[in-house]
Amino acid sequence: MLRNSIGKTLATLTMSVGLFAGTAPTSASPQHPTLSEVNSIVDVLKFRGTMQVDPGKAIAIYSVDYGRASLNTFDKQMKAAGINTGAGWRYLLSTSVFTATGLTQRKMLVVFYNPWVDSALFTVWQPVGKYRRIVDAAWVPGDLVRKTGAEINPMPLWLRGKGYRPDTLAQAVVVTTKAIEDQLGDPKKVPVWRKTLGITDAKTLNRLIMPMLALTLDETLMRVKALAVPVKGEDPKLIPLRTAALRLIGTSRTKGFAPLLVEAKDTTAPMKAILARINPKTVIGLAPVAFVAGKGEVTMFFASMASADYMISARFVESGTAYALAQLEFIPYAAVYRAATAKRAPK
Repeated sequence: MLRNSIGKTLATLTMSVGLFAGTAPTSASPQHPTLSEVNSIVDVLKFRGTMQVDPGKAIAIYSVDYGRASLNTFDKQMKAAGINTGAGWRYLLSTSVFTATGLTQRKMLVVFYNPWVDSALFTVWQPVGKYRRIVDAAWVPGDLVRKTGAEINPMPLWLRGKGYRPDTLAQAVVVTTKAIEDQLGDPKKVPVWRKTLGITDAKTLNRLIMPMLALTLDETLMRVKALAVPVKGEDPKLIPLRTAALRLIGTSRTKGFAPLLVEAKDTTAPMKAILARINPKTVIGLAPVAFVAGKGEVTMFFASMASADYMISARFVESGTAYALAQLEFIPYAAVYRAATAKRAPK
């Protein structure tokens, strides 16, 4: 049964690598990073952190020339779509996994892929004085990341077709990250990254495609806002769902997942073992990032605004006037990626 597949796949792997996910694979060695590699990633993390708090300040500090102009253009597109840019950038970057190529090269490519809206922010970094700064950027649909010249579907990959949504979300991360690695994992490809993706005409991309990306982001933010902020005349089912979400967040932060696993009886045994080991401090900043409603049930997804390392899904079923927790999944992105690429590697 598909609902059981994630727990079985991750059990051995997650326990062997530890309960962490990290970023998507980079050209650096996670065990032996050089000082240059560490410094490069520090600039990237500072950029992402500042973008979540003050996008205008982040763009001014961490980008120059065409890179700054590009990021400002994306900012304007968000505003045109009716998005509060603080919320827009925070969601886009804080719930993205990222991969980097050329950490020790003059030009470094860093890609932030957000699976929830299925789009990627490509950024090119170069030394400017003592630091690295963004000199070029593009906001690209996931379809074009996975295949040059592909037809663009406004629906995020993880919501297309049928499937168990925690699994389809994890697979969207895997296939898109793998596409980035295959096409741009070699530092020699960084100078021709736009040609590789087929987006050399930046003006046309920004004019025709970016508004669609902004609208997808806006729609996703509106759904999250509906769950988080009560309004007059809202769907009555949102009230007990909101209560269930807050209880899950509060319990996981203070007592861990053990009390919740007693209720979530459909959770597989391997997944229970993984979740029971998670320290409550690990889930600081946990918040809803998406939800999908089905007949008599809702699957809600949570991520930490402090870390894009993992995702947690919770399936709630209607129980009278409330929602009861039925199943939990813990998806550490790097572990999922390692498992998937290990299966595909030639023996």
